[in-house]
This record gives sequence, C-alpha cells and structure tokens, in this order.
Amino acid sequence: MKRNPSGLNRCHGVTLTWLLLTCVAHRATAVMPQAISDHWANGTCVVRRTVITGSADSPFNMPTDCAVAADGRLYVLDGVNNRVVVCAPDGTIQFQFGSQGSGLGQLQFPLGITVSQAGEVYVADAGNGRFQIFSSAGQALEAVPIPKATSGSRSDPSDLVVDQNLHRLYVVDNDNHKLHLYNLQSKTFETVWGSQGQGRRQFRYPFLIDISDKGYLFVVEPINTRVQVLNPQGKFVNFVGHWGVKAGQLFRPKGVAVVGHRVYVTDSYLGRIQMFDVTGEFLGVLSDRAGAPIALTTPTGIAADIPNKHLYVVELKANQVCRLDVE
Repeated sequence: MKRNPSGLNRCHGVTLTWLLLTCVAHRATAVMPQAISDHWANGTCVVRRTVITGSADSPFNMPTDCAVAADGRLYVLDGVNNRVVVCAPDGTIQFQFGSQGSGLGQLQFPLGITVSQAGEVYVADAGNGRFQIFSSAGQALEAVPIPKATSGSRSDPSDLVVDQNLHRLYVVDNDNHKLHLYNLQSKTFETVWGSQGQGRRQFRYPFLIDISDKGYLFVVEPINTRVQVLNPQGKFVNFVGHWGVKAGQLFRPKGVAVVGHRVYVTDSYLGRIQMFDVTGEFLGVLSDRAGAPIALTTPTGIAADIPNKHLYVVELKANQVCRLDVE
C-alpha cells in the first residue's frame, strides 16, 4: 500500500511511454512556504511546500511513484534511472539502490512501489515482468516473475500493495487488465481478479493501487477515468469519479491514496488532486487557503505520511516530488 502501519499511503501507471503521452518545473530541494490546502484527514490545512528533486549530480528522471515507511522515510521510484532513492522526511537524500538490468536487484523501467509494515520494499519491475522485494536498506531479497496471461502475452506489473492481515500482495497487471493475488506465506499466486472492459470488476489498463485500513482496494483506471473499489473478497463495491474536466470529474487519473475515509486522486492531465470519500462522494479539490486549486505538473503517484502530516506527490514531467505539510 502507499501507507505505512502508522497510517501512510501512496500510489503508481501503464508503461513509461504511455505515461508521457497522457500526462518543467523549477528544480530545487528547498522549502517554499505556501498555503496549500484547507482539507486533510482531520480537517486542518497544509501550510508548507517542499520540492525534492534528487541530488545535484544525479537528479530524478521521470519518477513515477513513492511510498512512506513507518519511520517516515520516503522511497521514490525513479523510473528512467532504474533506481529507488531514499529520503529523510525533510527531503535529504540518504541512499539509493537499483540499476538497469534483469539480474536480482536490477530494474527495467519500474513503475510502482510500496513498503510493508515490516519495512520490506516491493517494486513493480514492469520491464522485467516481475516484482522484487528489497530490505529497508536496499538489499535485494527476491525476484518473482508475474504469470503470463492465458493468451501468452507478457505480464506488465505497474503497481502493487500489501494486505498485512491476509498476508497477501496485490499486483496490478496493466496490459492484461487484471489483478494478481500473491500469498506472502506460501509464496504462490492464488488467483486473478478482473478482465478487460468497462463494467464492474472489469478494467482498462489499471495503473496504481492503494488499500484502506479495512482491506478495500482502490484501483486507478486512467482509460476508464475512474477509481474502482473492491472488497477483500474481490467483490465490486463502488466507483470513485467519472469522466470530465470539471470539479469532481477525472480526465486522466493516475494515483490514489486512502487516508481514513478520504480518498485523494491525482489527475495527470488536469494537474490537480481531487478528494472524495470512500463511497465516491466528491469532497473538493486540494486548494490553498484562498480556495485556489493547487497546480501540479503531471502528478502521478501519491503517498500520505499521516503521523508526520505530510502528503507526497510525484510530479513526473517536473522530475520531482512535492511534499505538502499540514497542521
């Protein structure tokens, strides 16, 4: 999930080329005071904005997703650089791991990332058709190939999320329009949910995913312009959002973070974050204290660090992650 055991969330989408087709800001790792939002899980507002761009000699290159660990550290998936960059809550770069390739610990245009309650880091290694597990310090532990579709087409994992209670890993298979369920105890794939389409329990190029405290899945569908909610048994619950360019509508949703009963959805085309409740009711657009919507550059992955009151948003084409602080 894009959330740590203390209440963190995050999110991911599609191939990197597709992201570019469907989605440059100032580079700096600095704190820029700015009122950001009059909404948060407890109703308080965001008061500060921090831009994280990587190191001066090795900046981010089209990052796609991020996740927050229980200790507040931020794991940024830097897709084109085929690495994971680990930052302190203040944005200071601590270390990185991963390189381009197909060996254990190497990545090929990864798209999604999540951190378990135990601190293990899971990466959707899209170009290699697998997911990988790393320790919190970046040691490669295991690489698990995703089963091919019945048609024989290769898998295309774009994101993943852990259900600690069910000891299960959900893996989004973008090109094959489905979710794979992986048992973390037996280390076997249990079943597959979904098929291609626009109906209930159907997907069209699902991208990023998050999970609620109760184990409900929130799957972003950029082409169907919605977020689909499934319960832990895989049954359809409801949709969040629908096509359009007005407030409460989605044009190219990419990332999702679930914070209590609130759902934050990024829209890479509109450059906004919209807020819904878990039933799909529209709550508002993330805005400053004057009510002006916060503008972002191709926002994709999103993660919430609830204890530290941070909301992290990946801005793909700006090559940065934006941290929004609340109080």
